[in-house]
Amino acid sequence: MILAALTEELPSFTRSHFLNILWYLVTGESHATEVEAGLSDLEIECRSAVREGVWLIYKEATSGDSETALDILEFADPDPVRFEYFRSIVAARSKGKRRKF
Repeated sequence: MILAALTEELPSFTRSHFLNILWYLVTGESHATEVEAGLSDLEIECRSAVREGVWLIYKEATSGDSETALDILEFADPDPVRFEYFRSIVAARSKGKRRKF
């Protein structure tokens, strides 16, 4: 549902909140109670679900909350070459923006 919501126009605080939730999901580990319940790979399932919308996260990285989006992609994108390429583009854009001030 969060990925679907990111395709819509959202207030910036809402978009940021959704990205933070995704970050928690892809960087977390299964809690002991989840392991006991047979969900020992819950974090892997979360990363897999985010991978289904990886291009939405890349869009955020290039046009929205770059830092959080890149943090999500570092864990969720299975293609390290693509991730490093986009990270370099975002870094170059950020560097260029800072020079203008």
